[in-house]
Amino acid sequence: MLQLVPPERLRDGLLHWFDRWRRDLPWRRSEDPYEVLVAEVMLQQTRSEVVASRYPGFLEGFPTLDAMAEATVEEVEAAWSGLGYYRRARNLHRAARILARRAELPGSAAEWSQLPGVGPYTSALLASRLHGECVPVLDGNVERVLSRFLASPLPPRRAETRRILLATAARLLDPERPGDSNQALMEVGSLVCRHRRPDCGACPLSPGCAAFSTAGLDPRDYPGRARGRARETVHCFTAVVRRDGGLLLHRRPGDAEWLAGRWHLPTVELERGDESASESAALLGEAFGGDWECEDGAVVRHAVTYRDFFVRVAVARWRPDPGFEVPCPRSAAGELGWFAPEEIDELPTSSLLRKSLASIPIHSGP
Repeated sequence: MLQLVPPERLRDGLLHWFDRWRRDLPWRRSEDPYEVLVAEVMLQQTRSEVVASRYPGFLEGFPTLDAMAEATVEEVEAAWSGLGYYRRARNLHRAARILARRAELPGSAAEWSQLPGVGPYTSALLASRLHGECVPVLDGNVERVLSRFLASPLPPRRAETRRILLATAARLLDPERPGDSNQALMEVGSLVCRHRRPDCGACPLSPGCAAFSTAGLDPRDYPGRARGRARETVHCFTAVVRRDGGLLLHRRPGDAEWLAGRWHLPTVELERGDESASESAALLGEAFGGDWECEDGAVVRHAVTYRDFFVRVAVARWRPDPGFEVPCPRSAAGELGWFAPEEIDELPTSSLLRKSLASIPIHSGP
């Protein structure tokens, strides 16, 4: 790894760039610990543009820590709908209830990291912004910026590489403005040191960037890539059952491998993907009870992280076992419920539900 200019010599230039070019994002206008916590949890694995569109409305529903703590997890998940990765919503709700019982909020990265869903990145950002603690952050954008700065060919997720990157990030922190320094590094990664189109001429770190300044090196070759996890293919059959204008939905268990805790159409996984409608109906009966009649359906493709879903979505008829009644829709996970269209918008669902329903004409069904 090369280093042309000590990182601490670039601190002022980095902050000057940030003061001039930083985006006006809603969470940057607040120093309220609760509001900052909400934003940073939302920003885990979600683009800032998406969060910016959802953040104000979410805070309208839960304007204070106490309001969040007093809400049910179902209400929080429903407001979270569209942001994905619903485990974050459940962790945020748990964290709010923990904090509401305390006499004071955390005052350091170590204390923030004890909360559910608050890992090293989030705790470092909270502590540097709210308490002025000089602790560096390391997200995907910062990993890319610093790997290019050092011309490091090593995959940034390796433990040894992360130690080097964190040490470099720490030297870029201004002790008077550590929170802004951290945000500046992330902003450089978002706006300038982009994955495929780095704008090196506009980068405040270019005077010390080895990948930019060294002949024969191309910043786009950094960071090094680790061997990725092999993608999985999942075949499913999904039943669309309507009754009196309502739609039958199933709340998936909280420990499910995908769509955990979310409301979705009754769905079963298939072994091959080419099972007949009658075979799929038998699997639905085993999973949900009763007798099922299914038509042939449209195939919907859906990609999530390392999984590719091929889902056959079909209109179905369901006759529950004698004496069986669909319980209250908002009871424990794993239950079934009938929902009117306007009620579905208030539930924690997923884009796969919307894709599935869009593949079936609205007038179809019994």
